[in-house]
Amino acid sequence: MTESPKPTGEKTSGRCPICTKPTAKEHRPFCGKRCAEIDLGRWLKGSYAVPGEPTGNIDDGRFDEED
Repeated sequence: MTESPKPTGEKTSGRCPICTKPTAKEHRPFCGKRCAEIDLGRWLKGSYAVPGEPTGNIDDGRFDEED
């Protein structure tokens, strides 16, 4: 039985989720600072969201309560 090569810990085929260029080790998973900042801006604007039913409002003190 032959042994498979051991992983080196470095991912060589990763692609930036913003522009699809190869990733840079210092900005992983992005290719550089620009794409990392674009992604951060999307998070801060609320562009990324998990779909689901709305829950109670924090201000009214109710959280997922059944009426």
